[in-house]
Amino acid sequence: MLLLIKPTPLPFFFMTPLINLVLLLIKWPVALLCALALPAAALTLIWLLLTAYKEPGTTASFLIGVGIYWVLDKLIFGRRDVGSWFSTFEHEITHAIFAWATLHRVIGLHVTAHNGGHIRYVGGGNWLISVSPYWFPTLCVPIILYASVFSDPHPVWAIALGLTFMFHHLSTWRETHAGQTDLQETGLLFAWMFLPTANLVAGGIVIAFASGNTALVVQFFIQLKLNIGDTFSLLSF
Repeated sequence: MLLLIKPTPLPFFFMTPLINLVLLLIKWPVALLCALALPAAALTLIWLLLTAYKEPGTTASFLIGVGIYWVLDKLIFGRRDVGSWFSTFEHEITHAIFAWATLHRVIGLHVTAHNGGHIRYVGGGNWLISVSPYWFPTLCVPIILYASVFSDPHPVWAIALGLTFMFHHLSTWRETHAGQTDLQETGLLFAWMFLPTANLVAGGIVIAFASGNTALVVQFFIQLKLNIGDTFSLLSF
């Protein structure tokens, strides 16, 4: 599938070079911070899983969704001739979202079933666009927004969140390797420093929301902050 979009001048796009410069300047500090925060992020995720076990909320429905997609992936979607196109489409859409978020004009989207895909945009690009599909659970976001806005207690949204969560992690596992062009462009060292912590935090947010809605998400960040503080206190000695 090839989608071309006529580039149209829009407000604020003159700021694109400035945003790219800021992201370039903070690239390695962010990578170092993520690498140092990895133990804290792992401990916080363990705390979250124990909390979700004690106070399950809608965790059971979420796990049903996780299990359903795992089975479907093994039987159907994990096959290259079936699931590859949609996985590539979601991958490229995530690139596009972060291109838009950093004020780049997206002018093309190309997706194939067997030969990958790419997006085209106006602007120099940045590392956040390049690595976004390898940690950001795009399909989970609309479900979280829906459940937050409508305060929907129905277990169906938790099942859907489990489905999309498992889809993200299985597709990310398959796509994340040293031969991946995106990771080569941003630098493999940077990717290995940034992505583990980014995935733990992003995954923690989804699990926290599935288990206790926004209240547990807030607790997750509070616990993460405390654990990071303890980690840096130990490093300061």
